[in-house]
This record gives sequence, structure tokens and C-alpha cells, in this order.
Amino acid sequence: MHHSTNLILPSLLAADWSKIDLEVRRASAAGAQWLHLDVMDGNFVDNISFGPQMVQTVRKCTDMYLDVHLMIHRPDHYLERFIKAGAQNITIHVEANYDTSVAETLKRIRAAGLHCGLALHPSTPFEAALPFVRDIDLLLVMTVVPGFGGQPFMEKETMPKLAAARDYRAAHGLNYHLEVDGGIYTSTAPIAKKNGANLFVCGTSSFGPPDMEQSMRELAASVA
Repeated sequence: MHHSTNLILPSLLAADWSKIDLEVRRASAAGAQWLHLDVMDGNFVDNISFGPQMVQTVRKCTDMYLDVHLMIHRPDHYLERFIKAGAQNITIHVEANYDTSVAETLKRIRAAGLHCGLALHPSTPFEAALPFVRDIDLLLVMTVVPGFGGQPFMEKETMPKLAAARDYRAAHGLNYHLEVDGGIYTSTAPIAKKNGANLFVCGTSSFGPPDMEQSMRELAASVA
């Protein structure tokens, strides 16, 4: 898929986990092609979500593309578990602690036949990603402080960075997707698109409304 294609990615963090199978199927029926899974360890971020077993459970429920975002320290240590669980893209943070390195972890993801992504905290400059941009399929610019859903969109702090990533990609003939996550609604998704985003992670705005299909249509229309 080319980076000019826009996609709305429901975030499982906002789903009702008491009926995860139905929620995953609801997202698929609403038109989602990718599903975003936020893995939090209570250390790298101040929240705990789920681990590889949840990814494996979701994999059994759907053929959707699973976009797994590791908000954890030592992602290289846990990597094989998420590969085996059925992730198709694994995104790691440049700010995390590693037993090896960011570069080595990206190399291992690629060697496993998966797509690989790199994520940036709102306070981390785009320059921190520069050593790795030729080795990634996706750059995730967090538009809230990672850890909890429902936070407001941090436009001033993050949009210049997103635009810089877009301009660098064009100037150097690169092909990575630009993904945004946090505070994405019909009012903010167009702002992110204007600055280069083509993948829009939506939690509360997708799983929250009772009519998910309508909410997905409205989100997609806002970035068409």
C-alpha cells in the first residue's frame, strides 16, 4: 500500500474487552482494514494494557492487518512473542531501553517478514528518527502523551514534526507511511492529513459511538 492511501485504524484500547471477538468483528464490519493494538508495560508508559496473548487472540478472530504498537521497554527482548502471536507490523519507540539497539530490533522485525515502524513521543524531535528512516515502513507520530486514551490532540507540539517527516520523505525519495495516534476525531484528522499523515489511529472516535460503521465513514470522509 502506497503512503498516499488514507486509512482509519480503530484502536483496540477503546474496545469492550469483555466481548473482544464481537468488537473485532464489529470493526471489520464497519470497514476497517487495519486494527491497531497498543501494548503498554506500566513502565515505559504509566498504564498496562495487554501482551502477546491478546494479539494472538485477536489474530484468531480476524484476517485484518494487525498493527502492533509496543509502548514498552526492552521491545527486543519480547519481540519474538509478538511475531509468533500474529502481528503484521510492529512499531517500536526510539525512546525505549534496548538490550541491543533500535537498529538491530528493526532488522529483526524485517527478517521475520513483517513490516516495521518507529514511534516518536510528542516531545521527541523528528531528528531522533533520522538514523532509521530508510529502514522503516511506518513512522508513528504520537499526538498525545502515550499511555491513556481520550487525551486532547497536541497540534502545536506535533504537527511541525509530522510535516518535517513528510518533507524529508519527499526530498529523499522514501516511502514510509505517516501514522498519527491520539485525539483523532473528524475535527483533528484533517489537520494531521494536511501535515502528511495517511494512517489515522482512532480509539474513542471509532469504538465509542454505538454506530461504528457510521463513525468510520465520517472519519474516512474527513480525510478524503
